[in-house]
Amino acid sequence: MNSSARLCFDKSDRLCSVRRISEIFRTGTVLFNHPLKALYLPNDTQFSRVVISVPKRLFKRAVKRNRIKRQIREILRRAHFRDFSRNGVDISLLFIGKELPDYNLLKEKIKDVLGKISKRVESNALPSTDNID
Repeated sequence: MNSSARLCFDKSDRLCSVRRISEIFRTGTVLFNHPLKALYLPNDTQFSRVVISVPKRLFKRAVKRNRIKRQIREILRRAHFRDFSRNGVDISLLFIGKELPDYNLLKEKIKDVLGKISKRVESNALPSTDNID
């Protein structure tokens, strides 16, 4: 087995700070890609972190909510989420669909969201060329 292959979604991949999560919801940038809503905010570290949320209002049974969260974590792990951007980004992924998602559809949507976030963060991180003489 290759030692560099990560077989779990580590604690360091998760965003746990209540202060940072509330900061993302207050000042973060919103990105919709049904059935996902992503809020993101660049961070000071070199790696990305994520918090995943599935509302109880949409799925009353914890089994269904946990299944969706497990699927999202697995997709992020396989997509090498931690290194998807050169700059570190804190992301809040909210599942806003009203029915259980198809795994392949969810995979496409998450990869699309990560690509859009990566482009936006890297384009904002570049220095402006207006001041160059």
